[in-house]
Amino acid sequence: MMILNRILRGAPLLLALCALPSRAAAQDTPEAVAQRYYDTFRSGDFAANAALMHPQALEELKTTLTGLAAIPGATEDAEFREMFGVSSIEELRALAPTVLFERVLRNQLEGELRAILASTEVSILGHVMEGDTTAHVVYRMRMNFGGQSLDQVQVMPLQRSEGQWRVLLTGSLAGMMNAMPPERPQ
Repeated sequence: MMILNRILRGAPLLLALCALPSRAAAQDTPEAVAQRYYDTFRSGDFAANAALMHPQALEELKTTLTGLAAIPGATEDAEFREMFGVSSIEELRALAPTVLFERVLRNQLEGELRAILASTEVSILGHVMEGDTTAHVVYRMRMNFGGQSLDQVQVMPLQRSEGQWRVLLTGSLAGMMNAMPPERPQ
């Protein structure tokens, strides 16, 4: 369970830095979706944030988390039950991917981290298209924590899903997830 806890402790920040979702109308630009993602993230509206994620990205995340939860002893851990709001692997499997994403964010983004993210500044700089259905939004993120400041230019991948721009997992998070053993069918 310690492995799962370590991974999930860093996951919210990675998700925040790497993902952008959209419940937006088809005329929304990738930049508008990215801005809306960060606005919902900073305000703590995790349900709206999850609704902006690409369905495939949420499915990938759920597959990885259920695979980690299938490690012997994981579901007996009180932190597991608290983090996901379930008491068994079966209950975890039954959760909709958006609900699971929302619960992970809500659980991990409490206290000081929540305050840091609420004060984070995001400036959307533009986007670069890759084909007709994928956009890479370039943005500058500025945050302060523990007397340290971070000022970085980042890229968030988005892809169209049912005519709307939706946030994908970043390459680093997707790579980390792909390195995890998937859940074996029961």
